[in-house]
Amino acid sequence: MAALLLVLAAALFAQDEPVPPRERAAALVAMGKYAEAEPLLVRVLEAEPGLEPAIEELAAVYRALEKNSEAEKLYLRSLQIKEDASGKQSLALIPDLKRLGGLYVAMGRFAEGEKQFLRVVSIRITVKGTNDLDLAKDCTDLATFYIGQKRFAVAEPNLRRAIEILQTNLGPEDPALVPVLDSLATVFIEQKNLPPAESPLRRAISIRERIDGPNHINIAPHLDRLAMLLYLEKRYADAEPVYRRSLSIWEASMGKDNPELATTLDNLAVVLASQQKFDDAAPLYRRAATLRERTMVASLNNLAIVLDEKGQYADAERQFKLALALAEKLPDQAALATTLRNYATLLRKLKREIEAKKAEARAKSITPP
Repeated sequence: MAALLLVLAAALFAQDEPVPPRERAAALVAMGKYAEAEPLLVRVLEAEPGLEPAIEELAAVYRALEKNSEAEKLYLRSLQIKEDASGKQSLALIPDLKRLGGLYVAMGRFAEGEKQFLRVVSIRITVKGTNDLDLAKDCTDLATFYIGQKRFAVAEPNLRRAIEILQTNLGPEDPALVPVLDSLATVFIEQKNLPPAESPLRRAISIRERIDGPNHINIAPHLDRLAMLLYLEKRYADAEPVYRRSLSIWEASMGKDNPELATTLDNLAVVLASQQKFDDAAPLYRRAATLRERTMVASLNNLAIVLDEKGQYADAERQFKLALALAEKLPDQAALATTLRNYATLLRKLKREIEAKKAEARAKSITPP
């Protein structure tokens, strides 16, 4: 979608006809040129002060430019226009209230942000009743705000209300329940009230299994969370098979050498060591360490290449040498060969042809180019 917007923006500027200011501003926004879009939208609003879409567009530009005070004024202006047209209990106010609430949170004005989210819920109930599906989203948004403020006790009833609405409208196995169940588990875990967190986590897994099948990668993060909960409860024997299942799914989906496996490997190893299964834990720790070292080698290569491009050759060489030292210890020597070839490129820039040829010869002996 972003690429399409950029193409459309380029096409717009290529036209021979004069481009209207709002359309030109939209094209500039699509290209990330917010500072250039700002005066165009200001000019539009000077001509038409009540043009609501332009108010929202300029407010979004101000947000992108971190001109939050100016954005606040525009959100309040849009809100007032809609209140005058539709009344203070209109559903039309809700998008503005949510944007204003999000702005206040970004500004650290949390009490004012809370008022906007509470007003959204109040309007929705007044107009649509207590079982409206959109109310579930409003309650979830309010709960998310409270979780961000670590007000978990207030977040919980809002999440429970959202779950009840979703169940009533969509059924007990709808995927829309999964993120809300995860949030409810988070509320319990953050309050160190671990036992009640297990039920929503298992229910979220059950829903995902029904939708995606038992071995889909979407299930693995939920399994990791459940296993961690069981570990925190010192239920190591229960946590072990959950981590093993998660690891199996990750491996099947991403391959056994993916660095992202390191965390699950470490966690499974900790669970095994907690059961004094040290012979089983040790190879998992080693495997996790190897994956992390491979990631570090790649990162050092990338840093060295950037430093090389900037002409900081001495710093680049230091990074290559660190990468080579780590790559030497990896059982798979492909990373070593890549690093040697990259290092040879730098050596040639430094007119150290003999060293460059040696590095390339060794890389070729490991893996042919």
